[in-house]
Amino acid sequence: MAKFVVLLLNYCPIFVVFFPFSGGCSFGFAYQALKDCWEVACSSPKRPRIVVPAGTYLVHPIVLSGPCKSKITFSIYGTIVAPQDPDAWRGLNRRRWLYFSKINHLSVDGGGTINGMGEQWWANSCKTNKTNALTFHRCKDLKVTDLRVVDGQQMHMTMTNCVRVSLSQIAVMAPASSPNTDGIHISSSRGINVMNTTIGTGDDCISIVGHSSRINIKDIACGPGHGISIGSLGKSNSTASVKSVSVDGAFLSNTQNGLRIKTWQGGSGEASDINFQNVLMENVSNPIIINQFYCDSKIPCANQVWNDTFQAAIIQMLKSLYHPSLPGLNYVCCPELRPRE
Repeated sequence: MAKFVVLLLNYCPIFVVFFPFSGGCSFGFAYQALKDCWEVACSSPKRPRIVVPAGTYLVHPIVLSGPCKSKITFSIYGTIVAPQDPDAWRGLNRRRWLYFSKINHLSVDGGGTINGMGEQWWANSCKTNKTNALTFHRCKDLKVTDLRVVDGQQMHMTMTNCVRVSLSQIAVMAPASSPNTDGIHISSSRGINVMNTTIGTGDDCISIVGHSSRINIKDIACGPGHGISIGSLGKSNSTASVKSVSVDGAFLSNTQNGLRIKTWQGGSGEASDINFQNVLMENVSNPIIINQFYCDSKIPCANQVWNDTFQAAIIQMLKSLYHPSLPGLNYVCCPELRPRE
């Protein structure tokens, strides 16, 4: 039976979680052990640490939520694996596996592995039915370091509505053929720092979408995958903005794309203060793509006029990107707009 034990070190509780990885491990045992451990730790005022020790552990979809009374450290030394069969999500929110919500001052570390066991999901890939392996939602002052996330069902690590996040020494890996498996996905978040990280998947290494700002990416390796993307923005005539993005130090190898910004026709908003520097690419099919006519739909998109705010922002970004000697610039835009040096 799954269980957890509580140790005390310097008057701070350490919760060590144990649950089996046998075929007979039931939903109730694995789910309830971790859930109970989280609820006790979250209510503790003494900076608790939850420890998943060395070993391999099966965890069914779970939501770990705050607010909590103190800072919490979640240390993964072993391997957490998801159910292989998508039917384990029957009756549940299929977008979630490991879901952390509304937690301030959470730290995740330990050098362990999170394995989404995504093979069956990839075989039946559907963009309208995404399951994200590891999600942080409405978290503040989040720190994730020294962690491996592999074979996600679809997106590997997602930040939504988060503020002040530090990601470092992360390794995200999935086969190049795995569909829609973004490495790190940032949405409606600000103050995000990604450092010293290696990502190789079947989709974007890092994707940044609407209402995100102050994103700093430094010293990363990307490949295989689709490169670093801003967008898509402005789908269904919506308003979206991405501001103040810096990529300083990146090596992209064997990727479909390098640096990309993509916006839908008819949308509005801005993509401004975008700065790419110290980026090295090797065997990248499309080094730089700026696409104002992005369309990822089975139905052809109508030709619409762009809102001026998107146009002005893209020109501003291109000042730091475009150079006559730089090969591989693919710029798809309104006819009256062309990149300038």
